[in-house]
Amino acid sequence: MTIAATAGGVRVHVLSAGEGEPVILLHGLGASSYSWRHILPTLGPDRRVLAPDFPGFGRSEQPWDFDYTVDGFTLWLFAFMDSLSIERAALVGNSMGGMVALSAAMARPDRVSRLALINVPVYVENRPRYLWPLRWPVIGSIFESCMGPAAVRLIAATAFADRSVITEELVREYSLALSTKAGRRAVAQFIRNAIPPDVDERIRRYPEVRTPTLVILGDRDIMVPVASAERFVRSLPHSKLIVIPFCGHAPQEEKPEAVLPALLDFLSV
Repeated sequence: MTIAATAGGVRVHVLSAGEGEPVILLHGLGASSYSWRHILPTLGPDRRVLAPDFPGFGRSEQPWDFDYTVDGFTLWLFAFMDSLSIERAALVGNSMGGMVALSAAMARPDRVSRLALINVPVYVENRPRYLWPLRWPVIGSIFESCMGPAAVRLIAATAFADRSVITEELVREYSLALSTKAGRRAVAQFIRNAIPPDVDERIRRYPEVRTPTLVILGDRDIMVPVASAERFVRSLPHSKLIVIPFCGHAPQEEKPEAVLPALLDFLSV
């Protein structure tokens, strides 16, 4: 089911399924709620599962003055929960969405019941260097103006180990936000601000996360190597790592048959 919600003054597109304990699925950079198409229906029957398109992405509004940073999305997430009268929820995030989910758990642990992080770049060295030119003043503007279906295909080819999942439908869905100047700016602004000034302090605070955490990693991810995920899990007191073989940066799309049972088991505890 598709619903519309207004949170933080932004009208957003949301996929919804089921009733029960709330679970919020948070997509990655350049993606949308479409990335959860294989997961959401099966998670739904015994839970209230919500998959929003972040502001600036998918079919949501693209406000020019939105704070397209981890902190900005974190504040928006709490506003989204408030708008739907959700006091506490399990958060499942892929890549950028996982960065936001982790930030939310660190900022308001009372509002996050469980945390599932799928291929999340939690260290500086995990951030995609091939996108860093977007941070440079002149070259960044040129890169930003060129973002579109061709860029989606190029990035998808590096993100998925199994390139057969890169269908025309997938390219079309992930090109939606890039079809407008505001959408291209949203993606570029997040990349420009992907490393916050206090990143070292945030990393030092990882051991403070007490929320039960499941870390899922595709072992062919060029951004987040297995060693990085193992290091992260060692820093969390209540965490578990599942590595999915021959899988890239978005396991929920590439290997849903491995991700779904892991999530069902984790969320049922």
